[in-house]
Amino acid sequence: PLSRAPAAPRDALLAAKDPAAAAPPPPPSGPAVAVASAPPADDGPLLRPDSSLALGQLSIVKLATAWLVYRACGSTRLVRAAPNILKLFERLRIAWLSNAVVRRTFFAWFCAGEKERDIVQAMRQLKDSGIGSILDFSAEADLPEGEHSATGDSARAQANVKADALAKEYFHGMHMASQVPHAFAAVKVTGLADPEVLFRLSMPYARVRQAFVAADHDHDGRVDFAQFRDAVLAAMPGADRVASPSGMFSMVDANGDGQVDWVDVQMALGLDNPLARPLYLRSPGSEYGALESDIEDYERLISRARAVVQQAAAKGVRVMVDAEHSYFQPMIDHVALVMQREFNPLTSQSPQTLVYNTYQMYRADAFQRMADDVERATREGWRFAAKLVRGAYMELERARAAELGYESPINPTLEATHAMYNRGTAMVVERIAHAQKTGAVAPSLFVATHNNASIELVLQQLRALEIDGTGEPVMFGQLMGMQDATSYALARAAVPIYKYVPYGTLDEVMPYLIRRAQENSAVASAIRGEAASVMAEIRRRLLGQSSRHQPRTAETSSVNA
Repeated sequence: PLSRAPAAPRDALLAAKDPAAAAPPPPPSGPAVAVASAPPADDGPLLRPDSSLALGQLSIVKLATAWLVYRACGSTRLVRAAPNILKLFERLRIAWLSNAVVRRTFFAWFCAGEKERDIVQAMRQLKDSGIGSILDFSAEADLPEGEHSATGDSARAQANVKADALAKEYFHGMHMASQVPHAFAAVKVTGLADPEVLFRLSMPYARVRQAFVAADHDHDGRVDFAQFRDAVLAAMPGADRVASPSGMFSMVDANGDGQVDWVDVQMALGLDNPLARPLYLRSPGSEYGALESDIEDYERLISRARAVVQQAAAKGVRVMVDAEHSYFQPMIDHVALVMQREFNPLTSQSPQTLVYNTYQMYRADAFQRMADDVERATREGWRFAAKLVRGAYMELERARAAELGYESPINPTLEATHAMYNRGTAMVVERIAHAQKTGAVAPSLFVATHNNASIELVLQQLRALEIDGTGEPVMFGQLMGMQDATSYALARAAVPIYKYVPYGTLDEVMPYLIRRAQENSAVASAIRGEAASVMAEIRRRLLGQSSRHQPRTAETSSVNA
């Protein structure tokens, strides 16, 4: 679950330490985009959003629903007050009223439904328009508010029963996704284990990473034995259990050169190595680190995740491991990497990659973590596959950091997030191009964004590098009910495009719906454009006019899940 500290770049793809050099190059011109069937012949933009493509298929009732939802999202005060309003309705025992409103508006617009019939129908309707689906059971888990919950045998047993039940729900999700060709299914690791266990197992991450950075005095991304012993090893909760620090260092130093980098540490000291597990256990009287029972629950977590991915493989469904809160992310990344190593072998005969991990590029450490995982995939011999998002937990992350007194993990500015996102996509696309030219197995990239500028950059890079689209090495995605003008325009151009298709009961998806409202509220200009396009379509229908309005689509968006 550890991630490497900043290291010297291994090749030009990891170059540019200064912000100017890190920014993506200007859009190049060149041959046609290999993944698109009919790119424009001129030097104009490859992405040409058109809201009429999506809105023209909706009924007046659905259009009215969309307009109400977008208008509500445009009210910052309403969005901020929404969680408290819902709690008030619960206390007054009239939650049925708020639930009825939410069900007919936000739920109807952003979710596929609760029943299998409705969910599969929504996926098929998208497929008929050339858009694939990522089926997402949108129940979420988080740490309890206030003090942590009990850790007794009864509470632990209940948590494991709940996790087993959710694994079965994922099995059902794989069955539904398999009814539409080439679908994905999203998996949330927090549902496959007690969030408290994930939190405790993730705890050493920040301290050990900081210790590595501090010990790397010459900033070459490597430390020697003394630095490893006195800083890195000492930062682990169970450091006092290590009888032979030199023996531990030898295990980490795979090539025996007396130096280790952070990928070495990540590979050797992960929880998947039974010899390293005592390092994660807390000392008596300490709250830093894991309990003995957490290690047993970790093994159950890996078994559940493996069973879910095996079910997906059997059904012909690809898996997206969702990113979640930063205080769980080390373990989420760890589970995703273990599954990728097992199910994304370089020897696979399939042109498509099975397991994808998600990187939230609004996090300050996101690019380095992704670069570390690319390097780890190279060393361990598996196919790297990444979904890049900007992020969907910004408000919660900042609030949690302020509450617990640690530095916010979020980039300081929106511009920094944009630059990091574009740098990340450029790195993977360049590696895909290099692999295709050399005959190697190429990594896979899923560009999940509502930011048209980022999409355009990737399309231009695909055209310039003449990327072969066989096996969909690069795909794009947006959320259901958002940025439809972009999604349908990409589908019309035969670019691989997918929609996240959330489902679940209203109670289960309520946190997701609140995040969608917060996300839309954060980009007021974008949501006003969406509302204006919907209203223009309503007027056109009522007045019997032809579809001539130009869509108002946002060029930027701060977040997306």
